[in-house]
Amino acid sequence: MKRLSVAVWRFFMLFLVTAAWSPVALTADLFRYIDDSGVTVLDDHVPPSLVKNGYTILDAAGRVVKVVPRALSDAEIVERDKQAAIDERIRKETAEREAADAALLKLYSGPNEVKRARDTKVASVAGFVNTARSNLQQILSQKRQLETRIADIERADDTIPKQDLDRIATLDARIEQIQAAIDAKESEMAQLKQDYAADLKRVLELYNLPEEST
Repeated sequence: MKRLSVAVWRFFMLFLVTAAWSPVALTADLFRYIDDSGVTVLDDHVPPSLVKNGYTILDAAGRVVKVVPRALSDAEIVERDKQAAIDERIRKETAEREAADAALLKLYSGPNEVKRARDTKVASVAGFVNTARSNLQQILSQKRQLETRIADIERADDTIPKQDLDRIATLDARIEQIQAAIDAKESEMAQLKQDYAADLKRVLELYNLPEEST
């Protein structure tokens, strides 16, 4: 650490003595900074060219009032902003997690309620899928019967009625529609199970209960 020069000390002591006798000086500020030669300077101002290096403000009694840090370099500013973005992301994620936890605790008083909600929802979707599959089998049966009749007509070298061809097209569209609905509901069921598994795991953690095997 650099020592203050004799001239600086003399100036500082003179400043204190003057401050002791002058009511006006008691309100004055003294600035401590490092000049271009690396010497610590006490003065009533900081040269504009040295402000970027930082300085310390002292009161009339020599006590530190404020420390003004040096200006950051471009690289330091980039790093500061990067860290600030990381801190903000962590803060946001923490707030979202706390809000989600509060919602879970409000919705479920314990893990059994999570299971009941899961089973009810899954059963509802499974019921839809089972009904849709039953309907699909009926339509497939109708299509097979119609195709058998059309095959018989072709073997007899007769003209296939347009209404039969239109009916086949209608059944195909209906089959595609029902199958798409089944696929969508099965995906929904898988997602439900996944979501409720996550909720159950978190509720167990929030209530400090051991994790259950699935």
